Amino acid sequence: MLILAQQINLNPQDILARLAPRTNGVYLVYDIILYIVFILALVVMFMQSDKQLVPTMLAGLVGALAVIAKLNVFDPLAFGALVVNAGIFVFPIIIAGITKAKKSQPLAVIAGVLGGVYFFMFWFISQRGG
Repeated sequence: MLILAQQINLNPQDILARLAPRTNGVYLVYDIILYIVFILALVVMFMQSDKQLVPTMLAGLVGALAVIAKLNVFDPLAFGALVVNAGIFVFPIIIAGITKAKKSQPLAVIAGVLGGVYFFMFWFISQRGG
């Protein structure tokens, strides 16, 4: 693993710089939405009971997808970016439908709506080739 990190020339400062909010217009809006979705997914994940493994794992996946989107792992025109953004949109809505923790449903719906706003805004502005 250390050899792979050296080949990519990856250091913690680069990761922290990518996690920090950007200052240019639309990218700052992207970052704010991703931060909110990550925090909501984290709260929803901790609100699940011990017997609710699927919603808990999906909420963790939404948080991981938000971090992947924030780190710009994929080129905006790549298919992987579309899959990551679609997951940020769809999975919170699925969580809201299958969870038994009724207090987490509104938070999951809000995360899904914000994920949908991010998905369509990112697609319209960054992925259409313009």
